[in-house]
Amino acid sequence: MIDLLRRTILLAAAASVGVSGVNAFTFAWGTNRAVANNIGEEYRWNTPLLTYAYDESFLSYFGSNGVVAVDNAIRMLNAIPPVSQIRTNYPPVDRKAPNLWNFPTRPDRYHGRAASARLLDIKSHALAELFSYMGLGNAEDNAYQFEFGAVALRNLDPISRMPSKYVNGSLLSFVLLGTGVQSFPIDLMKPAITLAGTRDHAATRLAEGKFLVAPTRDDIGGLRELYRKDNFNMEPLPPFTYQVVTNPPSLTNPAVFSIDLRWFCKESKTNTPTAFQQFVLTNQWWGPLYTNLNIPPLVILKTNVTWKMGWTTNVTPYLTNFPWTPVGQPATLVYLTNKLRTFKASYDYVFGNVITNIHVPKEKSKVTYRSWEVIPKAPLWSVIGSVPTTTNYNISVIDDHCPHGEIIILPTTNNIVGYHFTDMAFERVNTLTNVLTPTNNLANPGGGLPGQGGGLGAGGAAITNFIGLMEDEVWQSTNHAYLAHPIVFTTNTMLLGGVDKIQFEQYQPDSWVTTNYTASRFIKDYKFPDLEKQTFTFIVQGGAGGGGAGQAAQSLTNSLMRTYEYELDYVTNGVVKSAKFIKFVTRPDILFTALSMPPVIATTNRAPNMINNNALNGFQVDGLFGPGNITVPPAGFVIGFNKLGTHWELNPFSFLNEENLSVGWQWGSYDGTMNEPIVYPTGRSIRDLEDMIFKDDE
Repeated sequence: MIDLLRRTILLAAAASVGVSGVNAFTFAWGTNRAVANNIGEEYRWNTPLLTYAYDESFLSYFGSNGVVAVDNAIRMLNAIPPVSQIRTNYPPVDRKAPNLWNFPTRPDRYHGRAASARLLDIKSHALAELFSYMGLGNAEDNAYQFEFGAVALRNLDPISRMPSKYVNGSLLSFVLLGTGVQSFPIDLMKPAITLAGTRDHAATRLAEGKFLVAPTRDDIGGLRELYRKDNFNMEPLPPFTYQVVTNPPSLTNPAVFSIDLRWFCKESKTNTPTAFQQFVLTNQWWGPLYTNLNIPPLVILKTNVTWKMGWTTNVTPYLTNFPWTPVGQPATLVYLTNKLRTFKASYDYVFGNVITNIHVPKEKSKVTYRSWEVIPKAPLWSVIGSVPTTTNYNISVIDDHCPHGEIIILPTTNNIVGYHFTDMAFERVNTLTNVLTPTNNLANPGGGLPGQGGGLGAGGAAITNFIGLMEDEVWQSTNHAYLAHPIVFTTNTMLLGGVDKIQFEQYQPDSWVTTNYTASRFIKDYKFPDLEKQTFTFIVQGGAGGGGAGQAAQSLTNSLMRTYEYELDYVTNGVVKSAKFIKFVTRPDILFTALSMPPVIATTNRAPNMINNNALNGFQVDGLFGPGNITVPPAGFVIGFNKLGTHWELNPFSFLNEENLSVGWQWGSYDGTMNEPIVYPTGRSIRDLEDMIFKDDE
């Protein structure tokens, strides 16, 4: 029984014949690159971004020069243009145009000095490892396949999609070897060589002194077939990748309410995280008329606490009759002030689901400070025992350290990640009051105070039946309610087109010497969305429904992840549409490491997963081996380089001592320039190695 999960596409475009030319590609079987699939059974990446990093072992052995070398290999892959831009007309418009005929027919070159020093090019090995899992493969060996007692030609032209015997201009034939088939070039002076087949021929093609310069014409032709936008297959989305969908407004509560930024700012400075979250939930920002106002739970990503020495001041008013007070005059209001030394905390938060939609410039931000001092004052004819009062009222405009404006707190449940705001909105102007000094009410200690928007002694009127001191702040807040379409994440299986281009991007941990993928390091780069274009996508990804501590933890984790947004074509009801997708980068997709291995192994890998989607694309699966996807396994796609280092090759026919044994291969970096090759491990030079190999026998 053939293992269906191991069948993958191996594409390798073939070569030119005369002016019209031929390019071909071959489908192959998963990580077993010696078995070919039929047309329509291709395997491919369906994410346009793959991330990579270097672990401590690689960095310690190869150092920064090794990083530069592998980065150069990745730069070659990133330089491949989107396949939708690659043309096939002959002749090309110019030699720099993205045209199949402008790509070389050989991927490799030779460096004499590096060969004499027995150097393997680390850049070329990295390129071969990466390209061997782009979905392309070794057509030069596997164009012909032995199937059902016959020899099938599995090399296909990417333009006509017809069978082809050519690979990079070399005509292939075959010979039967038992139950297998071996392809070979008719003209031995024109060998069939592709970058896709390099890893399978590493012993010769990446031997000492060899290095790679670019993918070949047929490699590009294969990529063009695989990743073209109109190559549609039913595919599930990759792990941690979601479609961004805009839904209609809620039927029960379609409004999204803004709340006052200044009050939010002031309270955040003095409240603990738990107290502040509760304050946001319970405060009726819009007043009691808006009973359907729903403020989502506040997600706090990070809390910074600073301490300073301060004073707690208690002012106690009381009435007293001094010995010199005239008979019949009411008691005098006196304040007793007690100051206690204490530690004061100031809180600074980073929030996960708060956006600022309106900012008011500081010069236009007005806060009114009001104070009342109500003291006894009676005329001489007052009735003995009564307490007539007079009010000293002051008002001023003060500077403010908190910004004015509005914020919106986003929900973190039901996968809602943002809103598309329509033009429908209404506003409400609220007068907000912040009480600064408790009411020291001697005459009516149990009396209630006016609520929000009223203030103490609104309008400057004297408060009756009150003796003491009062202070408050008053400001105007213009809040808005928006009719908004919620934006959600979905993980649908879709009829998706090709991604057009795959980009590699480095995702390195905190330190160059540790592998630490904690997401909290991205807080410093955290950016809030805005309403500049009437729409935004927020990066807190909630779970599907639910809530509570688990939901908050999920939001906290995902809000700190690096994200990548892209668009991809898909088909629904026979119509091609474009959808937006978002990928959460939880850890590097590809990890470069250095391992201790036998000298016969230069590189190794933990291969990606091959997922067969045949059951999604057809009504039956017998005799079909795709199409499918290449995906990153949970533990990552690992590429390991042998770090055995300086060694001597054993020769059983010689006396086993250092003098009679040959120095083995070493890692190096070199190219077609006149620069001296770099030798690894880091710190060595080509001259050191040459001195050891070619030392004087005297």
